[in-house]
Amino acid sequence: MDRILGQSAAAAVGWSLAHGVLYVAAIYASTALFRTEAASVHDRNHPQIIRRRMCGAGAATLLSLAASGLLLRGWLAPAGAAEALALLGLDPRRALPSVVVSLVLVGMLFLGPLVLDNLDGAFAWAALKRIPQSLYSRPEQARDYVVGPVTEELVFRSAVVALWAAAGMSPELCIFASPVIFGVAHVHRALSRYFSEGSPLGQVVLSTALQLAYTTVFGWIAAALLLRTHSVAGPIAAHVFCNVQGLPDTGRIANHPQHRYLIWLAFGAGLAGFLILFEPMTRPGVFVPS
Repeated sequence: MDRILGQSAAAAVGWSLAHGVLYVAAIYASTALFRTEAASVHDRNHPQIIRRRMCGAGAATLLSLAASGLLLRGWLAPAGAAEALALLGLDPRRALPSVVVSLVLVGMLFLGPLVLDNLDGAFAWAALKRIPQSLYSRPEQARDYVVGPVTEELVFRSAVVALWAAAGMSPELCIFASPVIFGVAHVHRALSRYFSEGSPLGQVVLSTALQLAYTTVFGWIAAALLLRTHSVAGPIAAHVFCNVQGLPDTGRIANHPQHRYLIWLAFGAGLAGFLILFEPMTRPGVFVPS
């Protein structure tokens, strides 16, 4: 890969939007084409609907990766399949360092909630043994903790960011602007809640704004991890971790008045540690292969 063959940013953004449309369309198409009387197409938590949507998301992911791979092959003329995979963040040699660094950094960011979990007794190590069975018997967990993070990161990070970088867009633009594609792709949930479930408009707008803010901030982190570690494995691991943790709930601090200063210290120290250590921990040649 020696040169970029004059591809425009507009082309990269256009293809990225196409990836987002394909992903959402595949989710709904897989439900509509194989609908049954047993489940409403709008019931996203019905086991049958979940399984069909996971199949649709998987198919869309494969198509997006194939499309981006072909585009990169034409735009950058990679030397071979290995280099093409590396451009998409799929180099297996970088996967483990990327996962370790990403989990350490994101775990640091969630230090406050983790301290709260410990004080609440939420850590149940015995539950780890039940994870495989739980993923099989509860489709919503397979969606939230496996299929969702994997497919979303492969599409909205690997397939999208690779095209933006190939078009010569700056790392800053890739990090701070590309998550918009990911956020917009989630608006369909709000439309479904409003038109199909009859949720109040104000409630839908507020929850959508909160979700967009959260997905955007996470998207910044995930895109930065991808560009810095050159592997999508780390962003996938971070995505799973964030889905497990959920939004930080500072209201729980009131349940531990005797530890409130320790908890707030953990929140502040975690954020400071994340900001201070992100650059050195993701620096090529330190923990991640250059």
